[in-house]
Amino acid sequence: MSAHESQPLILFSGLAADASIFAPQKIAFPQLVVPRWPISQVNDTLDSYCKRIADELRPLGRCVIGGASFGGIVALGVAQYLDPLGVLLIGSVRSPTELPYYLRMARRLGPLVRFIPVSLLQFLMLPIASAFFGQVAPHFSGLARQFCNSDSYIFKWSIRQLLEWQYSPNISCPILQLHGKRDFVLPLRYTSPDKTVVRGGHVISLTHPNEVNDFIRWALNQIVTEQDVPQ
Repeated sequence: MSAHESQPLILFSGLAADASIFAPQKIAFPQLVVPRWPISQVNDTLDSYCKRIADELRPLGRCVIGGASFGGIVALGVAQYLDPLGVLLIGSVRSPTELPYYLRMARRLGPLVRFIPVSLLQFLMLPIASAFFGQVAPHFSGLARQFCNSDSYIFKWSIRQLLEWQYSPNISCPILQLHGKRDFVLPLRYTSPDKTVVRGGHVISLTHPNEVNDFIRWALNQIVTEQDVPQ
């Protein structure tokens, strides 16, 4: 049995999105688990949220974790408490210094996030999230689909945590990163991935599933090889 078929794998979906964002990966990796986003508690910080997720996942044993977009940031936070074999970032970033300038400038607007009419915006975005529009503009349709599938409460909380993210987690395991060259949400020029998808946008798990699956196989083999090296 190869490394990618046997290694426990946990991936977190994008900003409050559901498991459908990793539907192509679930077919290729039957051992893949995509956890539901827990409802944040009163006064939850990103750190306390990630610690609670780590506590819930610990019974699964040592595994590889990762995520797409904000899910990758959560995976980094969880890694501090879960001691995974490795972290996979798919259209995500390693630290707050790799966030685009517009997000860093928007930090002072955090208190206004609670006024975002998420439900109304989701309704207006439904046509863009459709399969028909996906044939015309897959990058934008993928983003719209992710947004329309999100829980409005968790979406607002996640946006606030993203804006307030200022410290890189201290992680000792390997971090492997795949990024789309046409990612306009988290632009490539701010980060340094291990591999890129030439025509990939932000939601590459849906728009470029083969490239993402190949990256996961490569990353799992890299992690297993490193584990086999005598210390």
